[in-house]
Amino acid sequence: MEELRSTEVLDKEIRADSTKKAARVLSEAQKTAASLIDGVETRLELAAEAAKKASQEKMRSYEKNLNASLPLEKQRCLVSFVYNSVIESMNLYFDSLDAEKHLEIIGTMIERTKKILEGKKINAVVVGFDKPAAEKMLKDKFGGNLAGCSEGKEILLRDEAVKGFSRREGIILSTDDSKIKCRLTLDEIIKEMLDEKSEELSLALFCGRLPE
Repeated sequence: MEELRSTEVLDKEIRADSTKKAARVLSEAQKTAASLIDGVETRLELAAEAAKKASQEKMRSYEKNLNASLPLEKQRCLVSFVYNSVIESMNLYFDSLDAEKHLEIIGTMIERTKKILEGKKINAVVVGFDKPAAEKMLKDKFGGNLAGCSEGKEILLRDEAVKGFSRREGIILSTDDSKIKCRLTLDEIIKEMLDEKSEELSLALFCGRLPE
């Protein structure tokens, strides 16, 4: 089995390409590229520079563990390393966006629910967002069908949390009769990306070639 690329080369490639490509994949998946990536690349480069030292330490430790482990353990470590790198890039991306853009992303998910919620009275629970801002967005989308809007705590989203992802933000919609409930969260966005774009993200992070 080929040795892992040198720490210096791999780290340089990750930091040069990961944030830009991960941001592009995310924005394309959500069909909001123009509104989401304005000014993101610059902020991501600053965040990546701050994380560079910690990343180098992680790479050295990872390489040492791989060289000392059995093939099965080596594969397990590789999978874990790739997953953690993808999640780290997601965290950097969302950390670079302001609260308004986070809310816009949730808004794209709300659009998917409009057909099944059409004509029904809707109650909303807002978690992690400014309530007035979220309520305004909901009124824009549901008009007079928005029956109520309240704030909820992060614990409401705990069960769906993606390991390693740092944000618990979302909106829970339910009909007055409680027959329909929609949980629209950033964690769900990340799950979709991991399910549908995992290989693409991983290849983007590692410049088209995963470490072996």
